[in-house]
Amino acid sequence: MAFRPNLLAALPRVAGGGGLGAAAPADAGAARARGACRLVACDRRCLLGRCEKGGAKVARSLRGRPGSRFHLAVDANGAPFAIRIGAGNENERAHLLPLIEMLHARGLAPAELWADRGYASATLEQALRERAIEPRISRPRRRGEPIPAGTPVREIWRGRRRRVKTRDPEARHRWPVERTNSWLRAWRRVDTRWERRPELWLAVIEVAAAVTIFNMLDSFR
Repeated sequence: MAFRPNLLAALPRVAGGGGLGAAAPADAGAARARGACRLVACDRRCLLGRCEKGGAKVARSLRGRPGSRFHLAVDANGAPFAIRIGAGNENERAHLLPLIEMLHARGLAPAELWADRGYASATLEQALRERAIEPRISRPRRRGEPIPAGTPVREIWRGRRRRVKTRDPEARHRWPVERTNSWLRAWRRVDTRWERRPELWLAVIEVAAAVTIFNMLDSFR
C-alpha cells in the first residue's frame, strides 16, 4: 500500500509531527461547551445532520427489541431462489404463499415443501395441495399437550417468558435451508440491518444470495 504525504500535518490546527497542535485544547473546550466545534449533538434517536433512526418493516421481535427478518425459499441443494423481508413480529405464514408465487414466476414448480413449525397451518397446507405441492411442515406442540417419554427438550426464551421446546423430528430434512441461512448471516450487513429503507436491505441480501449461488456452482466443477 502506498500513502500520500502526511495528511495530518497538512490539516489546520494539527502539529507538523502528526500530533495535536496548540489550538486543539480550544476546540476541546468548545466541544465540551457544545459550541460550533461540537462532535455530536444528539438525542436517543437522531444524530446531527442525520435522519431519525428506524425505517419501514421494523417491529419488536421475540427478543424484545426492534428488528427485521428475512424469509427464504431454497431448492434441495440450498440455493436461494426467493427472498422476502418483513418486520420482526410478522407471522411467518404470511410469507409462505408469496414465496411460492415468486418461484412460479421464475418457472420453478416444487413438488414438496419442507418448513418449520412457524409455517404450520391447515389453510396453508390446503393451498399448497391445490398448487400440486405436497406440504412437509412440522407440527407444533400445543399448549398442555403431553410430551412423549424420551423426547429431548430444552428451555428457550419467548420474550420475557421461558418455554419448553421439544426437538423437531423433521429438522434433519431441512438442513439445506438452515445452512443457507447461516451462509447469508455470515455477511454482517445481512445479519444486522443498517439500511433504513427496506429495499436497500433486500438488495444486500440478494447480493449475498447471488454470491452464495455462484460459490455453490463453483464447488460443483
